[in-house]
Amino acid sequence: MKYLLVLIVLFFTSCGNLQEKVRNTVQSQSAKQLRDDYKEIINLLSLYKKKLDKRNPKNHSLMLNGLLKDDIYKNTNTINILIDKSNISPKYTDYLNHAFDKVREIKDRNDYLVIGLYKMFYHAYKRDVNHKLTALSYNIDDLQKAYKNLQVIQWKIKHDKNMKNKYLFLTWQNNWQIELEKKLQNNILDNIKLSKLENIKSKKESLLNPSNHSFDIITSKMILYLAHSIKVLNAEPEELGINAILSFIFII
Repeated sequence: MKYLLVLIVLFFTSCGNLQEKVRNTVQSQSAKQLRDDYKEIINLLSLYKKKLDKRNPKNHSLMLNGLLKDDIYKNTNTINILIDKSNISPKYTDYLNHAFDKVREIKDRNDYLVIGLYKMFYHAYKRDVNHKLTALSYNIDDLQKAYKNLQVIQWKIKHDKNMKNKYLFLTWQNNWQIELEKKLQNNILDNIKLSKLENIKSKKESLLNPSNHSFDIITSKMILYLAHSIKVLNAEPEELGINAILSFIFII
């Protein structure tokens, strides 16, 4: 009888150890999934910056390109630049809100946007914590906040204009659409002939050319990876409706 009790204790003890090992393996696998999600997001961000700089060539600094690449390569968060010519900030919210400033002319607007996004992802995925052995090391609230912010940012990139009614970022627009909008802003609607628009006239573009959705595709992929990370942590991503998106005056 005594030996039977010993065997029962050993059985349940070994089962407990096995359960713990299984639990740790699962949690470690979840942590790996989140690390992979972060890596994919940063790769997409690098691609997005290249496309954004090509489409908006006057809105970025070559020097900052190198610093940002260095941060990404070394997995650091050392790039901090001036906000409002006086304040060097480590906060992603400052960079993103500065990037979407509608009142002032913002030099290197692309860089503020991308640096802000990089810092937001870096913070959400706890990259400043060296050893994240399990998914429990991550903060679901930070990931949810990044997920909501990115939905707002995607919309703002596509729609926001400054006080002169010019788009802050050119992404989806064809060149002829930009040319047409400039003429409309100059109140010369009666004199506009679409066939005379430079990019139509030179046959570089056609009125039937679809809008460029490649920027939206990249940010949508980022959103999907964030959503996957949140689901790995057994939570549901917080989807925003258009009214909620429009209510975001500042990035949080």
